Amino acid sequence: MTDPARARLLEEQEHLLRSLDDLDAELAAGDLDSHDYEQLRDDYVARTAEVTRALTGADVANRRVGSTSWISRLGWSAVVLTVALAGTWAMIEFSGARGGSETATGEIRQSTASLLAEAAAAFGRGDPGRAIELYGDVLELQPSNVEARTYRGWVRYQTGDVESALKDFDEVVAFDPGYPDVRVFSSIAALDREEYATAAAELDAFDANNPSPVARQLVDQRQLRERIAAGLVLDALGASDGRLDLEAAGIDVDRAQLAGETLVRFGQPADALVVFDAVLDRRPGHAPALAWRGWTLALTAQAGAEELFVDAERWLDDAVAADPLYPDARVFRAFLYRRLDRVDEAAA
Repeated sequence: MTDPARARLLEEQEHLLRSLDDLDAELAAGDLDSHDYEQLRDDYVARTAEVTRALTGADVANRRVGSTSWISRLGWSAVVLTVALAGTWAMIEFSGARGGSETATGEIRQSTASLLAEAAAAFGRGDPGRAIELYGDVLELQPSNVEARTYRGWVRYQTGDVESALKDFDEVVAFDPGYPDVRVFSSIAALDREEYATAAAELDAFDANNPSPVARQLVDQRQLRERIAAGLVLDALGASDGRLDLEAAGIDVDRAQLAGETLVRFGQPADALVVFDAVLDRRPGHAPALAWRGWTLALTAQAGAEELFVDAERWLDDAVAADPLYPDARVFRAFLYRRLDRVDEAAA
């Protein structure tokens, strides 16, 4: 982003924040009715979020968190969630979206809305200290505000104050266990500590509480499902004799299948094959496990063990027979046919 473009966005951001403050003043003075106030405020909040994302989106992908675990590194190899998303998510969702624990009304609601917007903007400008201070100001006005406590914790977590962040998350869960945003942040924190069972439980709680599309986007961007699934499976394999019993490990078939696919993508085919066998033990004829087992063998054959091409084709044939409409099996088999110079079959 060029300097003039960034300057224009900063100017627009400041104008929008001033406009939010002006709205509060106009409502308090009786110059706006509550309906017009809500409509204008929602528009300003959405525009502030867009501007903040534009300001920060180009820079945040370079921020990384170190870890000794390849599963942790996997999450940071993807495009990292923009700080604007972390800062403005609560701001976007705040207007009328809370459940029974929401008590913000009147002047408190007006003040907290502006402070949440300012906190998001501060974080977007690279000033996490100011963002934390502003979220604290919200909590002074309204101690029950789960958004402010959640996002203060998230900012703290990203700046390395893990102990304070986890305390914020725990307090939110104690006050409102159905608030999904804190669950996804708690899942990330547990995953970074390689506490995969806890991370999975937090993600399950997140899924069960009607998370927003923006929240689901965070899960996808961080590849939480893949990383948690792989971690659970690798933990179970490490405690076994080389055979994976999904029922004994408490891992459902879908999560195990996802783990196997993730292990293939990140160069652990031997472990992936064990996982797919475990899936097929629980669910014989499972087309995804059949297809991905065949594909794993094809990749191994391509790497030098060419005798495995025959087995790979057999597994892919079984996958197509199990579910002729499963697309991965068709794609994998097309690649295999192409590799074997069976061009017409590949095209078909």
